Amino acid sequence: MITCTLGEKKYTMDFVSGRALREMEPAAKTYGKLVRLSQDAVEGKDIAEEQMTVTDALDTMVKWFCILFNNQFTPDEVYDNYPADRLMHDIALALMAVQTQTTEVLDSFPTIPVTQEAEEILQTITPIAPEP
Repeated sequence: MITCTLGEKKYTMDFVSGRALREMEPAAKTYGKLVRLSQDAVEGKDIAEEQMTVTDALDTMVKWFCILFNNQFTPDEVYDNYPADRLMHDIALALMAVQTQTTEVLDSFPTIPVTQEAEEILQTITPIAPEP
């Protein structure tokens, strides 16, 4: 089961539908373009002429994320209740899992940042006292 918590509401789905696979192309292309633009910027290439707004990119990807969860929530609910620092990362994770047919790795959204997950694990470990 895959869950998504938005504010106080929790949404679930048992599996990723064929519709999510069918409808992913615009989001996958948008994400691919964002990755390419990012790489070009890192390499110092001129990206000034590229036409892509943050709004357009987010709208395309969030619309698909709603489809992924069988439209149980709206894009506005995502925008209002999803942590900004996880949004693009989590949608990209979902896109890659659907594209590579490895959706069993999907568990819950928003995902927990790696550093926070490590801290939570460390808090559960009982320190072993050194032997005298």
